[in-house]
Amino acid sequence: MRKYILYLLAILLAACSKSVPYSDETIKNDLRVPAYPLLMLHPHLRLWSTADQLTEKNMTFTNGKNLPFVGFLRVDGTMYRFMGSRDLPMQAIAPMAYDYESWEGKYTSLRPDEGWEQPDFNDQYWQVNEGAFGTRDRRETRTQWLSTDIWVRREIVDIDPYLLENKKIYLRYSCDDRIQLYLNGIQLVDAERMAINQMIELPDAVLNTMRNGKALIAAHCKNEQGSALVDFGLFAEEPGMLVESIAPVASEKEWVAKYTVDDPGEGWDTVAFDDTSWMQGYGAFGTEGGQNVKTPWNTKRLWIRREVSFDPSLVKSRQLFVRYSYNDGMQLLINGKELVRTGTKARNDVKVQIPDSILETMKDGKALFAARCVNWGGTSFADFGLYGELKEAGQKSVDVQATQTHYIFDCGDVELKLTFTAPYLLDDLELLSRPVNYISYQAKALDGKEHDVAIYFEMDPHKAFRAGQSTEMYEKDGWVMMKTGRENQKLWVDKLKDAPAWGYFYLGAKENVTCAQGDAAEMRAHFMKEGDLKEMRRSNEKRYAAIAQKLEMNSEFPQHLIAAFDGLYTMAYFGEDLRPYWNKDGDKTIERLYEDAEKVYKETMARCYAFDRQLMENACRVGGKEYAELCASAYRQAVSSFQMSKNSNDELLYFTTLVGSLDIYYAASPLFLCYNPDLLKAMLNPFFYYSESGKWNKPFPAHDLGGYPFVNGQAKGGDLPVEHAGNMLIMVAAMAKAEKDASYAKAHWETLSKWAGYLMENGVDTDKQMDTDSFAGRYSHNANLSAKGILGIASYALLAKMLGKQEDAEKYLAAAKRMAEEWEKQASDGDHYRLAFDQPDSWGQKYNLIWDKLLDLHVFPDRVVELETAFYRTKLNTYGCPLHSKTDYAKADWTVWTAALQNDRLMFREFILPLYNYMNENKWRVPMADTYNVVNQKTRVTSWGRPVTGAYFIKLLETVIE
Repeated sequence: MRKYILYLLAILLAACSKSVPYSDETIKNDLRVPAYPLLMLHPHLRLWSTADQLTEKNMTFTNGKNLPFVGFLRVDGTMYRFMGSRDLPMQAIAPMAYDYESWEGKYTSLRPDEGWEQPDFNDQYWQVNEGAFGTRDRRETRTQWLSTDIWVRREIVDIDPYLLENKKIYLRYSCDDRIQLYLNGIQLVDAERMAINQMIELPDAVLNTMRNGKALIAAHCKNEQGSALVDFGLFAEEPGMLVESIAPVASEKEWVAKYTVDDPGEGWDTVAFDDTSWMQGYGAFGTEGGQNVKTPWNTKRLWIRREVSFDPSLVKSRQLFVRYSYNDGMQLLINGKELVRTGTKARNDVKVQIPDSILETMKDGKALFAARCVNWGGTSFADFGLYGELKEAGQKSVDVQATQTHYIFDCGDVELKLTFTAPYLLDDLELLSRPVNYISYQAKALDGKEHDVAIYFEMDPHKAFRAGQSTEMYEKDGWVMMKTGRENQKLWVDKLKDAPAWGYFYLGAKENVTCAQGDAAEMRAHFMKEGDLKEMRRSNEKRYAAIAQKLEMNSEFPQHLIAAFDGLYTMAYFGEDLRPYWNKDGDKTIERLYEDAEKVYKETMARCYAFDRQLMENACRVGGKEYAELCASAYRQAVSSFQMSKNSNDELLYFTTLVGSLDIYYAASPLFLCYNPDLLKAMLNPFFYYSESGKWNKPFPAHDLGGYPFVNGQAKGGDLPVEHAGNMLIMVAAMAKAEKDASYAKAHWETLSKWAGYLMENGVDTDKQMDTDSFAGRYSHNANLSAKGILGIASYALLAKMLGKQEDAEKYLAAAKRMAEEWEKQASDGDHYRLAFDQPDSWGQKYNLIWDKLLDLHVFPDRVVELETAFYRTKLNTYGCPLHSKTDYAKADWTVWTAALQNDRLMFREFILPLYNYMNENKWRVPMADTYNVVNQKTRVTSWGRPVTGAYFIKLLETVIE
């Protein structure tokens, strides 16, 4: 076993060393993760793809908010979209909570005087709070609304006159139940039932009242029963993707066709059919007087033939699709091949992509559209047309590794490899702390020929921050840079936790790079024509930023963009403003950060590939392929949840945005114990300081120390005495065992002794204390919590032994064993052990027992784990074993610990496979959840994207820790 451990450590060191030969091979991860990690720059700036295809939707922040970030590859003049949504999101003039934003409004539940909807109404006595307003069960709710009626007024100022002159402006709203909406006193909506994200274009009469740059939106909403919600905002329309009208529908232009109302017989849909006896008409066809109807149709059936000629090159250079409308039914064919066969329910403006099998018949630039239309009575209508848009790249694969996510696309005759790399190697603090990610891309010819290839990235950076943001494009020292952030930043003023309140987000690249800032449609059209952005005209529209780069075909090494985030400061730590570790002395510029990242790019990519391969190999060896894929998928989620700093005492600090909580760090600890225990020390340093400075005088650790942006004491409230005393003692003992060095414990011995003393008095029967699993029910005399307390005492004994304090070691180990005997008597329930000592016929996972095994404490008899694990196996459900007998919820982190309780590979897989299946089938599409229903996926997950996925590495830790 010792030889194996040494071999494993040698592999890990080789993977992390700085002289690794470059190889881009991976061990493919086949897990369809709920969310694919893309850019991981800061705990508040983590971006994911929550779809299986990167082109299906825009990437999202952890909280679900969209960031429009689109990518195109231009191959010989043809554009292929490989990243981002087809449509541009609307520009928020005044955002909605529906879009994961908040807004401020005045409100009252008392019926106001007449004229309450007018801009000049006196609302000085109304309350002010954040919207949306609603019941707590609605995701959008920021302020609770409990009355039957609510009246809300929202004032919007400084509306950009450019938008009013050049864009369509819309009012969007959600309501539950009834709502009346007014803008500047003019009523726009009177809805009698629930509506979600509805939209209405503002008429000229309303726009004319906004020329002074001001708007007053007033709403009266009534909740008749159940849930309540009122949410609204103002938006400007963005143009869609570049679309070419090849043969337009009638709403754009009338079109010529042949038609008949008599059954034409066989072959009527083919090019060769003789339609000289048919009548000539103009589309659309339908009930006389109907909108866009040019030829009346009042029979039961109608046959139409429309011939279309176009540039044959469009078949290759555009994604061709058909738009059609019908009432009541339609069969639509192209060149004799069926494209559409509808039901009998009328539809308007349906879009359908033309498949390759039909495109093959259109290569000569000719298409015969043949439609068989049916009307069962009442209004009739038939209309259809041909359109071309920018092509969508064909995604061939996606592969999530520990530090990288790889995509491969087909773009005509060229293959594109796209890689997002967060080079967070835990043994390299400089690299780990650097808030830099690489976006790498490599083009390879599939036909062996030369091709003219360029890549284009476009972003709406204003979605990254809140109002008051500015974006600039600039060139410096060979770099083309985009910088975006809020203007007039005031340190620590904005305490909101769901997005960066300060700091700057950057994109930058070198070599054959051009950039522009302006209208998205114009920039795309220019790039499609020219292949760069050199001569792109200046625009009044500054919302979108774009970077383009010429690509080398079949290059050995990829080209790349660098994404970075300069947070300026990390925390106000007990009155001391801390800078990020990479700029701890405050003497580095963002340009220096970029230069440093560029210098080590090739070396870093080689190290990341090597680390990713070794992690997969090692995890597969100890736990199987599914376990390895879970670990690889979990790595970046865990590591990117932290920031690193040093305080004025040169003490390393590593913390999440809420410093703690300790139960989160406890769950995450196996990952850091595997790769760098110093980082776990850096997590715990603030807690020791808080107790040893006298700021915290209780005989157990604090739950947390506050968070973003102020670290100055416990913020969440509610002590967890046994829980956190056990957590600290176990983690410190695990560090000592992993490093074979208890000097960290020695430095904090007095504090550890105080906590161990508390556990000696309270460790067996924890009475009514809370524990980390209280979300699933709070149970007095909790057996799993008691086991943690006992193992905390045994951990203290281990540390005492390592420090040569033999008398203390013997005393505390003997006490732990006596307490374990008492525990077994009180918890025994026949073929298993109880959830709580006073609850017969109950059960619960005793995952804390894993440390009895890992630390070689041998406090609990082997029969305890044997009985428990055998019993858990009888409780396995679709997605695993519930946390205990009172719930259908499981915790993913504790599930892996329970799976590892025995040295039984079969049992381990029995527990891992349901968890794997849950992640693989998860319909909620959020970053990896840690709390979920094991029976089905009907219940929305509530905890995701947290660092507790570090718990998955417990099985790997077995091979590292002796």
